[in-house]
Formats: sequence, structure tokens, C-alpha cells
Amino acid sequence: MQDTQAFAPFYRVTVPGAQTGGFLPSVTVACTASSAVASGALAPENSGGSAFQIANTTNGWAYVNMGVLGALSAATVAAGYPVAPGAVVAISVAPEVTGASVILGSGTGNVVFTRGNGV
Repeated sequence: MQDTQAFAPFYRVTVPGAQTGGFLPSVTVACTASSAVASGALAPENSGGSAFQIANTTNGWAYVNMGVLGALSAATVAAGYPVAPGAVVAISVAPEVTGASVILGSGTGNVVFTRGNGV
């Protein structure tokens, strides 16, 4: 039996006990079809998240590889995790995941990564 829950992006309390704070920042990767592009550092594993929401804002397929930033293999169209044009998907990941690599099947555009829980 598998428990499913809605994706929940992480919220950081800036002043405990007060009504201030905000979501941990998402990371936007500006990518192309000509070569794989690595992300900046994604929210760290100590943020507690076991999932990422991936939003492909482009008109082409995006292919993603995720792992540890600095030791990450470049995404390829042949072996990357496919995300359809305009789609938003949530995937479970290992807590150590801190980076992503993206290549598009065609065109240019942005793919957005948000760390959280639930899929």
C-alpha cells in the first residue's frame, strides 16, 4: 500500500512564533536543446525534502538528471527523465539530491525545480 499526498513546497519560518516567513526558493534552469545545463544549488538535503516538483515551462520536452551538485552526470535526451511540454510533475528523490541537469528536445526555455514533500 502506498500513501500519496499533495506536493507541499517547504516553508521557512523567519521569526519563530510570528506570522513571517516564506517558501524556500525554487531554482530556474534556463536551458537549450544544444547542450545540457546544470542547475545552481537546489534546496539542501537538510531542508528535509524527499521530493521535487519539476515545472517545464517550455514548448518542448525537457530531459532531467538529478544528483549531487558537482558530481552530477549531464542529462541526455536518451537517458534523462522526460517532462512533457508545459507539464508539472512531482518526483521522489534521495535526500542527498542537491543538483539537476536539463536538456531540451527542442527550443529554449526554463525548467523550474522546487523541493518539498509528497507525490
